[in-house]
Amino acid sequence: MSHIKILPASVINKIAAGEVIDRPAAVVKELIENSIDAMASRIDTYLEDGGRKMIRISDDGVGMDAEDLSLTFQSHATSKLLNADDLFAIHTLGFRGEALPSIGAVSRASIISRTKWALQGAEIAIDGGVLERMKECGAPEGTQVEVRDLFFNVPVRKKFLRTIPTEMAYISEVLTRFALSYPAIHFTLMHNTRTVFNLPPVRETAERIATFFGDEMRNNLIPVFLREELFTLSGYIAPPFFDKANARMQFIFLNGRYIKDSAIFRAISESYHGKLMHKRYPIVFLFLQIAPSEVDVNVHPTKTEVRFRNTATIYNYVLSALKEGLNKSAPKSSATTSFSQRTEKELTKAGDVDFIRGSLWEQFSFGRTSETKDMKGNEDVPLSVSSISNRDTLIPPNKEEIAPAIPGKHTEENPEKFFNTTRSQKGAYAQTPGARDWKENVFLAEEINKKKIFFQIHNAFIVEETDTGVNIIDQHALHEIILYHEIERNMRESQSLSQRLLIPEMIELSLKDFFSIVSIKKYLEELGVEIDEFGQSTIVIRTFPQILRHLSGKEFIESLLAELSDENYLKGKDTILNKLISIMACKGAIKAGQRLEPQEIEELLKMKESIHAYTNNCPHGRPTTLFFSLDELQKQFKRK
Repeated sequence: MSHIKILPASVINKIAAGEVIDRPAAVVKELIENSIDAMASRIDTYLEDGGRKMIRISDDGVGMDAEDLSLTFQSHATSKLLNADDLFAIHTLGFRGEALPSIGAVSRASIISRTKWALQGAEIAIDGGVLERMKECGAPEGTQVEVRDLFFNVPVRKKFLRTIPTEMAYISEVLTRFALSYPAIHFTLMHNTRTVFNLPPVRETAERIATFFGDEMRNNLIPVFLREELFTLSGYIAPPFFDKANARMQFIFLNGRYIKDSAIFRAISESYHGKLMHKRYPIVFLFLQIAPSEVDVNVHPTKTEVRFRNTATIYNYVLSALKEGLNKSAPKSSATTSFSQRTEKELTKAGDVDFIRGSLWEQFSFGRTSETKDMKGNEDVPLSVSSISNRDTLIPPNKEEIAPAIPGKHTEENPEKFFNTTRSQKGAYAQTPGARDWKENVFLAEEINKKKIFFQIHNAFIVEETDTGVNIIDQHALHEIILYHEIERNMRESQSLSQRLLIPEMIELSLKDFFSIVSIKKYLEELGVEIDEFGQSTIVIRTFPQILRHLSGKEFIESLLAELSDENYLKGKDTILNKLISIMACKGAIKAGQRLEPQEIEELLKMKESIHAYTNNCPHGRPTTLFFSLDELQKQFKRK
């Protein structure tokens, strides 16, 4: 008896569906590609429950007659290929003939279509791969595809669908890409009777960019253009000061199709080399037109990966066009303004540590209380070392209570006055004789007849003497793990230290980012970040944690979007909360490059001792402290 069997068509289609259709966004993508290929000038998308319950795509394209419609749910039925040679002359978005059969195999779907000159249209339906009889019906010119109960017969696949906001995030990203690539098409998106966007045709892609990403982005775009014999590149790039924490704002389109290509990504990165900070990414909108014979788009069923005949040539073309655009772009006034208004975080990354000196002392508040409410409404909650300032964003504390120690800004006073006033409080501090720069100082703290020596080096590490050797401490990693446990403890006790903003901060996001943040709204509230939806793609932050007071809400949200991935959502609430706590701790901690005053160092070391068992590694797994024993040091210096 033969062990090899030919699979039935129903199984084959479900396998194909697994490659092409993994979530509602994939259905939307495939159907809109068909509408564009049908020369539609308007495409309307209507969804229910994030597409899980229903997806309807309507267009005013050329439509299909009854004969063509009867073949739409047949495997590998397509009007876009006639023979094998056509695979190397692809001028359409879809051509495999797999999408509709795959969709029909895992849903309850129907298609209604009418051609321009027909008196009436026709309808065909499919239920989990089982075709129903086609019938005539009245219909407008064009095509309407309706997909209901996606994955109703594939429960394993259905189980992996995420929340409605998460699925909407993926769908909105798909629509954004099409809207950017086809500005002449009128796109609409509705969800549960609510209009998400309505985009009439525009003449320039820049208008669509402004719609999705704001007028400031549009006003600073740099046009790029290059034409060669078989290649044309056009589009826009943003100046370096518009950098992002990830590459999600790099939109690359090849012959109208959104793609991801490592060679083009490398060319983009190289063109901005030396203009961006480490792990920051530029914003680009690139539209490539290449002769179909020079590229293979049949590499993967989703068609987002392609293979160029000459990858090196494409790399050089893109690199040349972007470098020329960046070199020709004159500095704009908004760039200067943007730099002058840069946040504390950005200045710290750039090494401008003097700018933040004034707020460092506020960050380390010793024994001070503020009329700050916890999540239960209790007042007069003591602020710890993690209470970091944001100057004007939050309800400000009494500034007279804060005595900032800023060397060089109080030269009329005795430079040792600040340290001397602390003798009765925290122990004695003394400066190295003759030293004027604080970096050359070694501070001594008397603790019950015992002297403890500690100092900072390279504005990043703390050297601490111990009874048996010396610790070298990463100040950021140590503070990060301290904050992690503090946030975790406060959350367990429902005492997240947050403040209500005097003026709620409004943040405009892309549609995908908007739905991504909405999907974790309840988790953010547990950590003291209260947000509300405001309009189609804007959120409003109403409360903000004390430990993030040195960050703007926009910076924090961008950090979340950069670090949260779909894997986090798949693993449930605990994983999401742990990830959020890690991000908050990282963003709230002091940074490498920040100068610390002796009291700040001492406070950090005391906190280290208070939770000593948990401070060996930061939340990312990096060590916080390296210990060198006295015995090891003596051996290294040949004293033993």
